[in-house]
This record gives sequence, structure tokens and C-alpha cells, in this order.
Amino acid sequence: MDFFSNLLPEGPVLFAMAALAGVSPVDIYGLLTRFGSDCAGALVIVPEGTVPAPRSDWEYVTLTLDDIARDIDKLTTVPFGADVDQGWSPSLAGYQGKVLLGRLADGTWTRPLHGAPSTWVLKPDRVNRIADNEATCLRLAAACGIAVPDIELLTVGGVKVLAIARYDRVVTDGSVSRIHQEDGCQADGKPPMRKYEDEGGPHLVTLAELLRNFGALESPEELLGRVTFNVAIGNADAHAKNFSILHHPVDPTVELAPAYDLISTIALEPRPNAAGQMVPARTRMGQRVDGVLEITEVTRANLVAEGTCWGLGAKTATRIVDEMLDRVHQEMHGLDGDATVLAVIQGQLERVG
Repeated sequence: MDFFSNLLPEGPVLFAMAALAGVSPVDIYGLLTRFGSDCAGALVIVPEGTVPAPRSDWEYVTLTLDDIARDIDKLTTVPFGADVDQGWSPSLAGYQGKVLLGRLADGTWTRPLHGAPSTWVLKPDRVNRIADNEATCLRLAAACGIAVPDIELLTVGGVKVLAIARYDRVVTDGSVSRIHQEDGCQADGKPPMRKYEDEGGPHLVTLAELLRNFGALESPEELLGRVTFNVAIGNADAHAKNFSILHHPVDPTVELAPAYDLISTIALEPRPNAAGQMVPARTRMGQRVDGVLEITEVTRANLVAEGTCWGLGAKTATRIVDEMLDRVHQEMHGLDGDATVLAVIQGQLERVG
């Protein structure tokens, strides 16, 4: 059950999905029966007694930016730009409202219908304006040698939108294939409400052990580089669902999926809580680093110690941490990104040491 619950969104998006499906928000199978035609990875979930639509039935309908703007406006009641009557009923994990689309080789946006898979995720700025922040952090990660999806910043109906190519889809000569993936909670058998370590979720060492046992030899080293990057940019929301692994059909080993949801949370503006009070973004990390919970307190020494507790040698862990911190410092200068976010990252980088 936990594996399937991790395919669903959270918060208001989940409640909107449940209302549209006419089932309870806790009815996991009921939700996925209606919203399982396009899930993370290679899964397609359909009602009992039916089979997934054959590729020959797939259809992509051209959309204009005005069409997409309408989808964005309706996200509070129609998640993901769904069109249930036309067989477009996708699901994707996360709290933020998103529109899932296809895209032609010439850049034209499309709506997948009749079981066709989406290939792009559009994340519009709403109450929390994070598109520029996330784009900056993803570009910086790419410059530092971390695998990330292709991205574009758009303005749709006056709203800033971050468009992200799905890394669990492969497009070859116009033909789309799905690649299976699991996020950290799925891989460790945890429900989505336990994505944070302090709420019973996976520890970093758990993910490192999974990669050591089932991934390539260098996978734990790659994970330590990403943890170092998250600390360097001040991303306190790097929880277990923000690390995923890919399963390739012809290779028994797993690999880290490209990095996603990279945000400098310490650079986010304060926002109102339920009482209307303005509160700063959280600094408590999704996963502890060497026992440290506050991202504003993690040091270079903590990062090295975290790596060694996974079984990496001290020299190897030191090299990985130092190389990543050096790359971030070098690549952020002259980067095409949000100046405020980069200034915050610079301060965090100087503090980490």
C-alpha cells in the first residue's frame, strides 16, 4: 500500500483529485483507479478488468499558451490539467500544483489523451514564487556536473512557470517510452507522510546502503556530492521523496535519477501561516547530516563525517565534499540566475567552509 500511496500528490492537490474522482482522499486504490493512467515511472494503473490503452490509441492534442493558462487557473479544482472524459487522468507526487503535458519536437505543447504519457511537468508560481529560485539551482547543479532534467522558464498568462522535462520518459523519433523509477520512500517501504527523517522517514545512510547494494560502485559517492550541493545552496527540503532511483529494463543495477526539486529554501521569502503571521521558510532539514538538523549549522566536517558513516573512506569523502564545494563556488559566478538567490547561496557557502 505504501508504494502506491507515494504515487499520489499531497495536500490541496490530493483533496482536489479526490473530489474530482468522487472518492475519499484516503482511498488510495480508488484514487489511482481514476488517476492512474500516467504515473511516475513505468506504471499505468487501470480499473480491474481493463487493460492499458495500446500505443495505437495514444493521442496528443495541440495546446496554445492560452489553453495552458486556463489549465493553470483551474489547478485548485482540476489537478494536473486532467481531462478524465478523454482518458487523461494522471497522478504525480508532491505538494505543489502542476500541469502535465506532452511536447512535439518543434516545441509545441500538447495534451496527452487515451493513455498517452506526459513528457513535461509545468510548475507555475502561485502563492510561493519559486520558479526563478528552482531554475537557478538546477542550472547551478548542471554547471557543477550533477545530472538534471532539461528546463525552461516560461511566462503563461502573466504567471512565471518552470517547465521541466520528465527524466522518466524517453522520446525516440517522436515515440515516447516510460522508465521505471522509485523515490526514496518507495524504495524503503515508507508512506509519503514519513518523507522526513525526524518523522520516521529514511536516513541518508539508508539511501546510501540501497545504492551500494543495488547500484553502481560509484553511486554512494554521487549521493554524497548531491547532499553536499543541497547543503551548499541551502536546500532544507531535500527529503526522501526528493531522491529517486531509476530501473533500466536491460540493466539489473539501479542508478540515481537526475536531481529535481532543487531549491534554496533559505532564500525563500517569508509567507503567511494559518494564523496569517509571516514566517520564514523552514531550516530544519528533511534528512540529518552527521546528526545535524538545521541546515544553517551544517559544516564541511559534518558532510565528510556523513560520508564516512556510509562506509566511504575519509580521503574519498573529503575529496567529494571539497570538489563539490569548490565547483559551487566557481560556477555560481557569472551564472544566469536570480541574483538574490545566488547571494544567499554565497553566504551559505562561506559559512559551510
